Amino acid sequence: MKTYLTINKIFVHSEANSKSFFTDFGKKLNVIYGANTSGKSTLIQLILFTFGINDNKTKLTKILSEKILTRLDITIKKGGENTEYTFVRKDETIYIKDSETNKVTTFNGISGNNSVEHYKLKAFFNDLLNFDLLLETKIGISKAPIETIFLPYYVSQDVGWVYLRKSFSNLDFYKNFKEDFLDYYLGITRLEDKEKRKAIENELNEKIQRYNFYMNFEKNDSIIETSKLIDDSFKGKGQEFINEITERKKNLLQFENQFVKKSNSLTYNNQRISVISKVGRNHAHQFPGKDNCPICQQTLPIDTKQIYEYYQEENDTIKIKEQIQSENKKIQSELNSLENKIQQLRGQLANDYHKHIIYSNNNVTLDEWIKTQANIKLESSINENIGKLAKEISDLKEKLKAFKDDDDIQSERMTKNKKFKEYYNLNNIKLDVPRLDDNRFNYIYDLSSFPFQGVELHLAVLSYHFSFNKIINETDSIHRLPLILDSIFKEDLDGNSKEKILDFICNNQPNDTQTIISVADNKSKDPKIDYYNEKFFNTETKLICIGNSIDKESILKQHDKQLDEILNNTFEIMEYV
Repeated sequence: MKTYLTINKIFVHSEANSKSFFTDFGKKLNVIYGANTSGKSTLIQLILFTFGINDNKTKLTKILSEKILTRLDITIKKGGENTEYTFVRKDETIYIKDSETNKVTTFNGISGNNSVEHYKLKAFFNDLLNFDLLLETKIGISKAPIETIFLPYYVSQDVGWVYLRKSFSNLDFYKNFKEDFLDYYLGITRLEDKEKRKAIENELNEKIQRYNFYMNFEKNDSIIETSKLIDDSFKGKGQEFINEITERKKNLLQFENQFVKKSNSLTYNNQRISVISKVGRNHAHQFPGKDNCPICQQTLPIDTKQIYEYYQEENDTIKIKEQIQSENKKIQSELNSLENKIQQLRGQLANDYHKHIIYSNNNVTLDEWIKTQANIKLESSINENIGKLAKEISDLKEKLKAFKDDDDIQSERMTKNKKFKEYYNLNNIKLDVPRLDDNRFNYIYDLSSFPFQGVELHLAVLSYHFSFNKIINETDSIHRLPLILDSIFKEDLDGNSKEKILDFICNNQPNDTQTIISVADNKSKDPKIDYYNEKFFNTETKLICIGNSIDKESILKQHDKQLDEILNNTFEIMEYV
């Protein structure tokens, strides 16, 4: 689904100097004319400036010094629906109002291309025009700058008629800019798809290398083969030996745990006997009515109850000592039994280990067999990895089928090259540009400069841009903007060449978008605009005069009260809360 942008009108105002400029635009061809240095290029630069492009600020230094605000009213056609937008720019701030919600979106601080607000503005444009070109920098992949939205549709006055893709500066900063730029606008592939394909290819190559390594390792490693033979010699016997040893070690661990617990119980009982013995000795010197209290040294009171309790405690102490001693005897017996069992199991394990180690089958010992088990496990792991990698390799190859490979891309580029050459050669015939058979000067992916000078170079560039515009129009989902050609007449062009250019533009202008051109025409020096209008332009052509076609640097004039309504409305947009 294509998105179309149409410029309806522009308003420029200097509140400090009470000066203004206003013009509306036609739906087809728009011709901005005036004397040299009158402000024709300035008007075009202000259009781009209002959209948030900062590349041309130095060219606008003088008019920006008048503290101007600029306003563009545009129409966006998307999916058959039209939405009106108003862009207002004042220094570093852009205000955008849309007719659907009547809300104003503000971007503050957009004069720096790396500012957060400028990134937000770029995201707004990307969404507005369904634009998602990605470009490659030294640090990775990033969204293309706003300039690349306008680049296919704009030829600048200074370098645009000499170099291709140079109407905005600093785009060579991006790696492989020409290829990625052309691929996007010609609908071949996107950098994001290339990066995804490259990542999958890298992952696939890495897994294939690992797969081949495992296959060759298993095939060529003699240790694994020997380990498999040894394992075959023992079959279940080795595992039988291991099971016997494991069972005995398990029993030994149980006996050792019991021995520790019994030893702890014996120690605890011995400590209890020690305490009870001390209590009994002290108790013998505390007979009621005879001995003194160990604390206050007073004679202990005597009565029948206390004498009874005295003998009862003495009997209890003796009884407890007897019980603990009896229990200790039993525990010691159990400890002796456990110790015998432990010693016996340890001896059996030592004998079993020696017996198993010297056991052999076909001159292979158990010790050797045990050492082979790590290799057997390694082989099992390798086999598991081989199966897993084979599945992953198959899945990655299936994913790659969804992407264009280098051969596919080159094939599609060649198709576009041939289509462009067809359009380009037809335009060259119309403009009398010399024919060249070398594809370096006919294929769009090869073209970077032209082997021409002067008028021929100017005409070749004009032919190129109309051919490029036509082939872009054949690409689905690419946004369509007005074709803006600044200063279509070079100073050294003769009258016939100028008429040839105008005739070509009028007969080959895009049918689906506006075309905006600027021409130098001085009313006091052989004016031609009326002649051009009568001979080449039709009733749909909009003529926009700058400075009465005489004055220089005259885009701003004294503010006309008839513009108060648009001025007040512009202030209301800027004051929206």
